[in-house]
Amino acid sequence: MLAILPAQRTARAVVPGCLICLALFVYWHTHSAIRPSQAILPDFEKSNLSDTPCSNLQGANDTLVVLRTGSTEIDDRLLVHLSTSLRCFSHYLIFSDLEEDYHGEHIIDALSSVSDGIKANHEDFEIYRRLQQHGREILDPSELSGSPEAFEKMSGNAQNPGWKLDKWKFMPMVNRTMQEYPDMKWYVFIEADTFLLWSMLLQYLALLDHTKPYYLGAGTCLGEHLFAHGGSGFVVSQPAMRQVTQHYTSYKAEIEALTDRQWAGDYVLGKTFNDAGVPCTDAWPHFQGDYPGLLAYAGPDGRYGPAASLREWCSNTISYHHMSSDMIKDLWDFEQQWITTHENVSMTLRTLFVWCKTNVFAEIRCTDTR
Repeated sequence: MLAILPAQRTARAVVPGCLICLALFVYWHTHSAIRPSQAILPDFEKSNLSDTPCSNLQGANDTLVVLRTGSTEIDDRLLVHLSTSLRCFSHYLIFSDLEEDYHGEHIIDALSSVSDGIKANHEDFEIYRRLQQHGREILDPSELSGSPEAFEKMSGNAQNPGWKLDKWKFMPMVNRTMQEYPDMKWYVFIEADTFLLWSMLLQYLALLDHTKPYYLGAGTCLGEHLFAHGGSGFVVSQPAMRQVTQHYTSYKAEIEALTDRQWAGDYVLGKTFNDAGVPCTDAWPHFQGDYPGLLAYAGPDGRYGPAASLREWCSNTISYHHMSSDMIKDLWDFEQQWITTHENVSMTLRTLFVWCKTNVFAEIRCTDTR
């Protein structure tokens, strides 16, 4: 088990730690967030799959990655994945709110199985009805989410019509995924501004028993209910997928009614898993809700005061959220280098801290005390 040295931390050490985290925020915000993206390639050639270090890793053939996006953000957030992340995954699906072919990738309509009455009459589906009739060309510029380079609304824009529609995608997406790929060992769900360290995820999954029902990710609470935060990415084993989709089939009307009442689709999904007998396993800090410059290198959750007993330096790292296209490209390039030069060596949050700020705080060490 990894431990942190030194174990104690004085109050005087808090201020420098906070200043370093602030410096990282400024660095990532200015270095990656406001410069125009240079990472996006217009097309993705699947013939290049075998040319990347992240392709064909052990466990990849047993793992399906499911990426969820929407018409109001697809141009800003999906393109970078075509030239980075999707080159790693042996199997993947892409869901949105409009069925289409996009730069050679087939996009599945996540909402096609929602009850017809809801699709035809619910106010959240007004934009969906327009999309089905006229395609993305009908969208007004004011309806576009924009890329995550603008971080002022990192928790989402509740007034954006695509954001309102998004909560309805979760359970239908999971159900359709099981129909398309019923025999995978693991199912990994991410968003378009999520970055998944593929090699680290596969190392992590190799430690778990895929025959047991797992639903895991960055644990988040709404009221008393623990669920896996959607933007951080979450993982489901095949037995858990079977349980939750069977439950959904039996209680679809009730789950749609719950979705109507709630604002967070990942909460609805988590409650459905729990009702199906699969509680959420909290896998934080491996799965993170922010990008590296905002993480809690000295505190428990990236927002509050440092706590020496909860520092994350030595935790293995798997995912990040609110990532701009440039951040995704930079971190993907770094992972390819890491796979090449550090075979079977885990990447920790300290690794990312040092990488994104050129060896700042390199004197902080991790030790293996197994």
